Order: sequence, then structure tokens, then C-alpha cells
Amino acid sequence: MKKLLAVFAFLSVLFSVNAHEYYFAFGEVEYNLSTKKLEVTLEISAHDLEFDMKKAGITLEKHIENQSGNADFKKQLESHLAKGFSISVNDSPIPLSIIGFDVLPTGLLYVYLESGVVELPESFFFRFDLLMESFPNQQNKVTFIRNTEKQTAVFLPTKPTEVITL
Repeated sequence: MKKLLAVFAFLSVLFSVNAHEYYFAFGEVEYNLSTKKLEVTLEISAHDLEFDMKKAGITLEKHIENQSGNADFKKQLESHLAKGFSISVNDSPIPLSIIGFDVLPTGLLYVYLESGVVELPESFFFRFDLLMESFPNQQNKVTFIRNTEKQTAVFLPTKPTEVITL
């Protein structure tokens, strides 16, 4: 009887737990003084991004981790990310290009992007509402690094934009 109760309790807990209630994406943006470019790393759940891309009408033939040599996918990924993550200065968007991406065994996707030459302004305007349409509990965070200084901004569905003043 105790074994039956233990199994029942285990199954009850198992079925009452959601896969994950909260969704997070992180960005790190560093201003490289020598190249005068922004170097960006986005950390996203590959599974969540695949779901979001499919919801946006992008057909994926393979999982993201199997797309590393696919130039068409890289363009689709770059375009999709630009709709949910952008950096602007004085209302002028700064174009970002993907230079690579990796999917870790944990399922986290790291996307590496770079801007062209950018003069360091007084402030950057960030929009980071990536995945927020698909996941209403999505929370994103950007850390901006210049020299040894770090500034962080948090993005929520109710506040998808932030300004970081240097």
C-alpha cells in the first residue's frame, strides 16, 4: 500500500508541474574600443526560439543545432532576431549581422552578432521583446559593457524597451 501511495504521489507531482513557467533570454553587448563595433551575444532557449519561429511562419527542416552550415537558415535567424532585438541611436537602428551560433547540450542557443563601425553615443536605445508574443511570461535582460563598466536593463512584456545612458 505504501508503494502504491508513493507512486500516486510521484505521478501527481509529475503531472502538476509545468515544463517551465518562466522564459528568459539574455543579451550581452560590448563596445569594442579598438574596432568601434558592438559585439553582441544572445542566450536563448533553442526550443523556445524554434517554437517562436514556427509560429511566425518560418519552416524549419531541422533543429537549430543542425543548421550551422545552412546559409539560408542563418539569414532567416538574423531576420527573426532583428524583429525581437534591436539597438538604435537617435532613432537610427544599428544593423547587426550574425557571425555564428552554438547550441549547447543544455539546449541553450548562443547567437553572436556584430555591428558595423559605431561612434560611441551618449545613450543606446534597446528593444528586446524577443519571444514575448509566444510566451507572455518572457523576461529578457541586456548587460551593456564598456571598458570595465557594466549596465543592465530588464525587459518585460509591459516594458519591451530601455535606454542605457553612458
